[in-house]
Amino acid sequence: MMIMMKSFSPKFEKDYCPDLLSWKELSDLVNNRSLMTMDRFIVNLPEEYGKNLSWETDRWVTNRQSIPPHILKDIIERYVCYIKEMSRCNRKINDFAKSIEEEYNKPTDAHIYMCKNVEAVHPFGIHFDNSDNVIVQCEGETNFKVWDIIEDINQSSTGLDITDQPLLDVDMKPGDAIWIPCHHPHLATSSTPRMSVSFPFIREHEDEPIQNREWIQL
Repeated sequence: MMIMMKSFSPKFEKDYCPDLLSWKELSDLVNNRSLMTMDRFIVNLPEEYGKNLSWETDRWVTNRQSIPPHILKDIIERYVCYIKEMSRCNRKINDFAKSIEEEYNKPTDAHIYMCKNVEAVHPFGIHFDNSDNVIVQCEGETNFKVWDIIEDINQSSTGLDITDQPLLDVDMKPGDAIWIPCHHPHLATSSTPRMSVSFPFIREHEDEPIQNREWIQL
């Protein structure tokens, strides 16, 4: 049976989703060391920094890939980074992911992006994704540019050089949201220390499941 999936065009809406995630709530998450593993916490580190990165773990740490707080804090203060597989990190984000899955019929994740150092260079530059995305600005301000769909999707998806005028050029403030379809190049530039949640959604196979979104209330 053919699965019908809804498409959309790039768009921007102000005050679409206020109070999705705060710095305080993010602080609670990053202090949960069991969540902050090297396969979930994503950052493009300079070669010298990464080469010297090591730590000891105490007997109670069950996952030795979890990052100690002193190292995590230093990385967050210096670089653009994000945490993936966070669509159930709180009820608001879980419900937002659920609404996307119900509307577009595609499995959805949540990636929490943060940039405390506005001088840090975005690791992807102008880039495109193979997934659709809805991005909600949660703290600070970010300039987002979105260009028309790329013709050659087999080229490198990052570090693109585009001189055309963007379809969208918006300054996003807390609560604002932007919709970016797959294969549409875009660029995020931090105007202030900022944090946002990106909801990537994609379906590569018709039988790909969508996770159960029941929220456990004790």
